[in-house]
Amino acid sequence: MTKNKKFALISVSDKYNLKDIVKYLIENNFQIISTGGTFKKLKELNFPVLSITEITKFPEIMDGRVKTLHPNIHAGLLAREKDEDILNDLNLQRINVLIVNFYPFEKIVNQDKVIFEEAIENIDIGGPAMVRAGSKNFENCTVLTDPSDYKKFICDFDPELISNEILNKNMALKAFEHVANYDISIANYLGKEIGKEDFPKYQALKKINSLRYGENPHQKASLYQNNDVRSISIVNSKQYQGKDLSFNNIADGDSALSCVINYEEPTCVIVKHANPCGVCSHNNLMKAYEGAYNTDPTSSFGGVIAFNREINEDIIKKILDNQFVELIIAPSFSKKALKYAESKINIRIIEFTDYKKKNNQNFSQIKSISDGILIQDEDYSSQDIVKNYKVVSKKIPTAEELIDLHFSWIVSKYVKSNAIVFSKERKTLGIGAGQMSRIDSTFIAAQKALQQNISLKNAVMSSDAFFPFPDNVEKAAELGVSAIIQPGGSQNDELVINKANELKISLVFTGIRHFRH
Repeated sequence: MTKNKKFALISVSDKYNLKDIVKYLIENNFQIISTGGTFKKLKELNFPVLSITEITKFPEIMDGRVKTLHPNIHAGLLAREKDEDILNDLNLQRINVLIVNFYPFEKIVNQDKVIFEEAIENIDIGGPAMVRAGSKNFENCTVLTDPSDYKKFICDFDPELISNEILNKNMALKAFEHVANYDISIANYLGKEIGKEDFPKYQALKKINSLRYGENPHQKASLYQNNDVRSISIVNSKQYQGKDLSFNNIADGDSALSCVINYEEPTCVIVKHANPCGVCSHNNLMKAYEGAYNTDPTSSFGGVIAFNREINEDIIKKILDNQFVELIIAPSFSKKALKYAESKINIRIIEFTDYKKKNNQNFSQIKSISDGILIQDEDYSSQDIVKNYKVVSKKIPTAEELIDLHFSWIVSKYVKSNAIVFSKERKTLGIGAGQMSRIDSTFIAAQKALQQNISLKNAVMSSDAFFPFPDNVEKAAELGVSAIIQPGGSQNDELVINKANELKISLVFTGIRHFRH
């Protein structure tokens, strides 16, 4: 080996953009060292490349599991300027650039059917060891672990190795983050498989971006995402225009989007301060918006609006001419709709990616508390379906009432507890949220309807949790409500059922509670 020649070691599982960066290195007088599949790929591309065995003077053994774990490699990665004499005495070569990404462990374990032995085989040993060594010695070694950084490297790297301090520090930081996340994913998988943990024992959250501030201007805030399989989320959505999303925008947007994707028919959900203030399903999407808005026009001002169908020019014109809105969320927007939205450029237009809905049934919710966090499953139960509802009253709900009960029940799932929702013809008429007493929520929901001159006669009522007393049934009867849906399970269920029978109201138990704090 020529002592004045520069060396780059490349060993990658993900070979994306490999050709471009190798070409750049060779053009800048780098000798390439490589291993296994990467070596074979570079040979196929007709690049001059040294096998790792030419450096270690030791064969790759155990099906390639031992190849880079060698003093000749790690000395080259860890050598500082003062170590030049040691390198010369032992005829070792300094490695100036290390390009490594690991066996795809996370991809393997996130598959539907994972074989334990296959997962174990995809735990990378040599790669993380080299990355840690090279990154520790960032003053003398540039480490790349992400193919998306190749373009930045080609643009910013000094091939004369004089002015790479800033680049190397940033890449070392990213490399250590990559190793940490990789190790956490392994620990969590083994914790689940061996330790029988219900939730990941360690949390690896990736920062997406800093936010302008938190819930209030004096609070700092950032947005993070875990490393699990992606789901339908405002985080994974595309923003066409408008200011950056704030902390409150994201919270409200998440509530609106989480609610609207539950409906199969065209639906509009309007959210204010994380609570739905209007929801409507209708065959005509314009009518769905109008129905949701008319539930509570006052609260809809400055809200977040979500749809589960494409938005055309007529609908977006109706919204922007009718009210102030923070953001509009939909699976797609017509070109004319996007063009019209530009007339109010500060309005945020968000297009969500339609991932498989089943993914939204299998993620964990994290809530911070003082000096700790709480983790729970998403509020989803495969048993929470219409055919499992139990009619406990003498009066049987009609087919139309049952449709409205199901519609209203979904809404109540996304209203802060204690939640009460009045609905009719797949449209909310009044919503009461976040009260310490359930009867207070009932009064508020009724007052909301009264303010809009909305009659609750023959409407349905949903409650996210059981009625502790018959007073809610009495109030419902007073308002003209014809059917009620609630989980049941109170020690006073019999009293509540008897009161429903006395007042000739249909009463349905779901057996599922939907507290939302």
